[in-house]
Amino acid sequence: MRREPHELQWLETVSQRKQLTEEQRRALQRLQKGLLGEQQMDQLAEMFLSGKVLVIDDITLRYQNTVVQIDKLLIIGNTIYVIDVKFYQGNYILQNNSWICGGKFLTTNILEQLRKAMRVIVNIFREQQIDLEVKGVLAFLNPKSSIQIKDQIPETVLSFNEIPAWLLGLNQQTANEYYYDCQSVLFQYRIDNYRSQRTLSIEEEKQLQKGIRCSRCHQLKVVDKRHTVRCDCGYVEPKETAYTRTICEFGVIFHDQDLKLKKLKEFFGEQVDEHYLKYILKRHFVSIKSTPKKKFGHQNKGIIFDYWFEDKIRYFKKLEKRIDWSTPILKN
Repeated sequence: MRREPHELQWLETVSQRKQLTEEQRRALQRLQKGLLGEQQMDQLAEMFLSGKVLVIDDITLRYQNTVVQIDKLLIIGNTIYVIDVKFYQGNYILQNNSWICGGKFLTTNILEQLRKAMRVIVNIFREQQIDLEVKGVLAFLNPKSSIQIKDQIPETVLSFNEIPAWLLGLNQQTANEYYYDCQSVLFQYRIDNYRSQRTLSIEEEKQLQKGIRCSRCHQLKVVDKRHTVRCDCGYVEPKETAYTRTICEFGVIFHDQDLKLKKLKEFFGEQVDEHYLKYILKRHFVSIKSTPKKKFGHQNKGIIFDYWFEDKIRYFKKLEKRIDWSTPILKN
């Protein structure tokens, strides 16, 4: 499953509790459009590629001191396609090694991110003494964009309408089992995806709305009952899910901190059930070893609920079916 970039998780979570700055709002829109393009590329690949093409999505690699994030890799036999997805809107021209959009020269080369990723992959396989061909693909997924390439370049540049035919053409290439070695080698250099450097200032932290947010209407107008939380919109959520999800929201916003009871209580607001909060922390979150003089709290993965507890999704789905239960489920 393709995950949202961590910065997008942070901006979306913060936006649900305070008004974003203009810079934050623009960054949120840019990241949302970028994710939309990547998801559309995923759908097209699933629709038009046959089973013999190995697909690797959203992988971050480190080679020596260089780190690259790659939107999609396609491996067929001893050929690997490195795909960089863009959701840019407008008319783009590449001429004389310069990109032009709307009559203005761009200050950055759109191809550089792709070329950097290709260099890393080439070096990885050379180091492992594996002979394969690396090809770069720049894919524009926004139907409202047009691309003119007037230079001779080794990369393939595709507009939205050209992508299906290109994917179908890959199915005609000869494949063998060699790609399994490629995947295992790449995963040796795989690291966790980028963690956002964004944090809240003291003043921004004061602006955060406190409480449990309704997962359907996103408002903070819920009433904490014994086994459920009930929103003014009519939505009812198991209390265990609501508390766990809200701790995750805290973790995303304060991803640079451990989970501490004092700050969590402030985040939940005046209606927090402190005893139940302690119970949820003990039940679902990993405690950091404390000393007799100091308590270190719980580990913070800094990611949203859906990713943090993806291995327990069936457990939380069972809770949803038992809104009126009177005793908690004890087995995961």
